[in-house]
Amino acid sequence: MSLIALLLSKVDGTPLEAWGLPIVPQSLIAILTTAGKTALLVPAASCISQLKWRHFAKRPRKLIDIQLFDDASRGPWGSTLLFCHLAFRARLLVALGFALVTVLALGIDPSAQQILTFPVRESPLGNVSVVLGTADMYYSKGFLENTDASQEGTWRPNSDLLAIQSSIVNGATGSVFQPYFNCPGPASRCTWDIFTTLGVCAEFKNASKEAVAHCTPENNAGTMNCTYTVPGMDVADDDEKGTMVMQWNGEGTGGAGPSTMLFQSQFSSSDRYPRLSHIGSFLAVKAAAGGHGYPLIERNATGGYKVSPPYTEVYYATFDWCAKRFQNVTASQKRLNPGSMTSEGLTWADVVSIGDEGNLMGNNYYTYTSNVTGSAFNVSEMPISFLPRPDILPTEELLAVGFALMNSNLSHVVLNIADTLTNQIRSNNPGDNYNATVTTGSAFFDEPYIEVRWVYLTLPFSVTLFSAALLAITIIITDKQPLLKHSSMALLIHRLQGWEDEELDVDGPQTQEKLDHLAGTMVARLEDNENGRMRLVRKSLD
Repeated sequence: MSLIALLLSKVDGTPLEAWGLPIVPQSLIAILTTAGKTALLVPAASCISQLKWRHFAKRPRKLIDIQLFDDASRGPWGSTLLFCHLAFRARLLVALGFALVTVLALGIDPSAQQILTFPVRESPLGNVSVVLGTADMYYSKGFLENTDASQEGTWRPNSDLLAIQSSIVNGATGSVFQPYFNCPGPASRCTWDIFTTLGVCAEFKNASKEAVAHCTPENNAGTMNCTYTVPGMDVADDDEKGTMVMQWNGEGTGGAGPSTMLFQSQFSSSDRYPRLSHIGSFLAVKAAAGGHGYPLIERNATGGYKVSPPYTEVYYATFDWCAKRFQNVTASQKRLNPGSMTSEGLTWADVVSIGDEGNLMGNNYYTYTSNVTGSAFNVSEMPISFLPRPDILPTEELLAVGFALMNSNLSHVVLNIADTLTNQIRSNNPGDNYNATVTTGSAFFDEPYIEVRWVYLTLPFSVTLFSAALLAITIIITDKQPLLKHSSMALLIHRLQGWEDEELDVDGPQTQEKLDHLAGTMVARLEDNENGRMRLVRKSLD
């Protein structure tokens, strides 16, 4: 048992993989507890047998007690019978204690099976590359400057443009591009410390109550045009941008006239100083009259049409360069959890010349600084100039984006596009940033380890200590007696005295039951006879 305690103290809390023996831990514990249990029961049986002789040496007893002690020394069932037939007296407590030990020993094996468990815990995983995409400079792969010096400042079409365009469309429909990350096997979880990266932020609001509508009177054709503007909308100098014209007509009822507009959206770039951190604005107008999306059309007395514009919802959003601060970012091998994010506004600081004419990235880049931390971020000139341009983004005519936007949650659409652009900036391949960097993290894996449940050692150790104490007591109280224990020869040599042969006869075939019944009527004491020989001498109960 001491060896078990030492072993368990050494392995408690250690990884299962560190177990270096060819035998599994449970089997080794089972072997040791079996050895301990065996070593426990051998002296228990011997002591019960030895106490049998003391039982008869002290005073007269019924001979059936010999059988009870003998059965108790053989196992739990006999020990239980000893409890049932012998009264609890001081002289019998040691024998009854060993009987209790024999019964309790039945629980040692089940307890041993419960000692060890093998739960799983997270442990650090070394020697792996755990990285996550970040950026403090954005050199776009899709928006490249023309390398011809004579066409400086013009955009050069390339195959990477379609990748970022399709990524924006996917983001608008809910499939947000994920930034580059690597959480390699066998890691089950990867984590990163707080980090800041260049990104795109979006603000969205329902401007239905703020929008101003200018509607033309109806004409004989029953057509009405309404121009919607949002006060304070930051747009380009082009007067046509920042306004939305919606048309409703009465001649389209038969399908022959101009179509009635139910939804329109546009993205306008902003080139105004000094707010160069502003990328552009999104404006959308949705008609939703009576919940059916159609204008009210009535024929007047002169045969013309009266068209009343339906109730419209106007939505406005802005996109800006910003610094995004992430924390509690985690990942599995296939999935990234972005954690929580806060953003910081950026302010344009300077335009820096690269000084390398015909550079692939362009000849200039813009520097922005954080309003909070003062950190600097750089963006090449071409995405500044071309990313917000409506003619670069996919058009409704090509991909029917308007139909998707009309039935979408525009707030989610705007935020998804901002997240998509941010993640594209943080990634190289796939991704749109030649100059994307990475931040390193930590990897953890699920590791089974050995846990010792010490409470299940209570029974084995308690029974062992109790048995050791009883053994010491037995040695002391039987010190002056012959050491006979379970000897069958002792029963033959120290035979019965005081009974006639006829008194020992039983009718019919002899059986254990008949002999036990006879022994129950016989009282004897172990003592020296007149010749000085030890005998079980016939006595009467006091």
